[in-house]
Amino acid sequence: MQYRLLFVLILCFVSMHAQAAKPRVLRVAAVQGPPHVTNAESEQPSGSAPDFMRKYVFPELKKKFNMDVVWKSSPFKREQRDLEMGNIDMLFLVLKTPEREKIFDYSAEPFLEEQPGVIVAKDFQKGKTSVSVKEFAGKTVGQMAGAVVADPFTKQGTKVIFLTGEDIGERLSNLVETHRIDGVFIHLSSITEDIVERNKFVKLKSVQIHDMASYKVWIAYSKKLEPEIKAEIDRLISANRKHYRASLPMPSPK
Repeated sequence: MQYRLLFVLILCFVSMHAQAAKPRVLRVAAVQGPPHVTNAESEQPSGSAPDFMRKYVFPELKKKFNMDVVWKSSPFKREQRDLEMGNIDMLFLVLKTPEREKIFDYSAEPFLEEQPGVIVAKDFQKGKTSVSVKEFAGKTVGQMAGAVVADPFTKQGTKVIFLTGEDIGERLSNLVETHRIDGVFIHLSSITEDIVERNKFVKLKSVQIHDMASYKVWIAYSKKLEPEIKAEIDRLISANRKHYRASLPMPSPK
């Protein structure tokens, strides 16, 4: 009887040890926005932000929590739903809104803050790379589907249409070049600059809006993710933030 009890205790110990050694999983998704995130819906997204996470954040989570990372990116609206339902744990990079704060937690500090940008025709405000939001009063501006509409546009009567589809880059160029819309607004000017440079849109340019408030993008967390893991991710990002800007490609001279 004693041997049987000892055998059962050994089995329980081995089982508990095996469970403790099993890696935990952090399910991560990213929002498309080059140069920060490219190929967002692939099995291994690329870009400055995923590279930063792989170098400075994920290895430390592995050491401290024995935590592996699984990428689960999808179209943005689905990612928001998955985060709300707890099907993913972490989503970057997103704007903070009162509605989203009700269903997500956010990083302690913004990941990045920049002036917004607009992709416009080359002859728009010729020679300028920084313009006033008033230049778009009464005009039509495109935005990516799901993006937050800027308040100044709403207040001054700028018409905003949402752009969707896999061929968004090609259609974006065509819509602006043929003056069917007057520009494409994105909350971070580094993204508008990258789109023009990466796609070699010689008839287009990126301009900053200098009199609109800068935008902050954040890491969003599932409310079901353990507080100690959120805190550790926040700590690692804060400690290594100085490396992020250095990792971004420099725009070509205008």
